[in-house]
Amino acid sequence: MISILKNIDTNNREVSEYLDRKSVLKELNISESTFTRYCRYNDLPKIKINRKVFVKRDDLNSWLDSYKKI
Repeated sequence: MISILKNIDTNNREVSEYLDRKSVLKELNISESTFTRYCRYNDLPKIKINRKVFVKRDDLNSWLDSYKKI
C-alpha cells in the first residue's frame, strides 16, 4: 500500500503524488460503490496494479475541475 505521507524528516512530511482507493474515498467523502461507478462510467483516471487502484492527485483534481460549472 502506498502511503499518502512519505517521511522525509521527523518534522517535515511531503504529500504523495498518488492516492489509494481509501484515500480518495476519504478525501471526496464518497462510498466505494460511487468510486467504482466514477471509474467505470465517468472515466476517472486510475492506475490499476493487480487488484489495487491508485489515482494520481493531479489527475483527480483535473477530473473534478472538468465537472465544475461556471
